[in-house]
Amino acid sequence: MKKVTLFLIAAFCLSVAACSKDAEVNAFIAEFDSTTKEMISKIDANPSAEGIDSAQKAFDGKKASLKAKFDAIKDAVGFQVGSDTKKNLEDTVKKDMNDLLSVTMKHAETIGSDAEASQKFQKLMTDLQNLFPDPNAK
Repeated sequence: MKKVTLFLIAAFCLSVAACSKDAEVNAFIAEFDSTTKEMISKIDANPSAEGIDSAQKAFDGKKASLKAKFDAIKDAVGFQVGSDTKKNLEDTVKKDMNDLLSVTMKHAETIGSDAEASQKFQKLMTDLQNLFPDPNAK
């Protein structure tokens, strides 16, 4: 009986570990962070419509992969994702979005005075926000 109980406990522990989504969340974090940093560097280097086009192309090249990774983790609950991983995800997304907004504020006059650049930046931000759809929206 002890062996059966021990086996069941071991099987439960393995199933809980197998259900962990930490690796998937960390993969999303790494790709989102590197993509956002690439976009920021392209806008910072050239805060014109062409620079924003370059940032859009960098994002478009990763959009499908980011969406697939996010879709795989968005419904993870409770024990599936560790608290440190959840915090890292939240912190990284906030920081990257703030950094993206900061670079646009740094170049606000240039981007704001160019209607095409402004329009392209708004589209880029909309595309980026669409990675994280509102679960309450119908």
